[in-house]
Amino acid sequence: MIWEYIKADSFFRDYLPHIKSHKHKIRGKNGRGNPTEFSTEEKRAIRAAIKKMLKNATLP
Repeated sequence: MIWEYIKADSFFRDYLPHIKSHKHKIRGKNGRGNPTEFSTEEKRAIRAAIKKMLKNATLP
């Protein structure tokens, strides 16, 4: 899973601050234990943000 390589808190704060409860959605359960997941639109936004992050990354 990509979140093993990218720190989710920083990623969502910097690139997708409008997506709420990302920790619950990554885990797959909300605070009450009910299933939750990213919407189709959120998944598209995440893919676009990852591409943007990689494009902006500087290599040593």
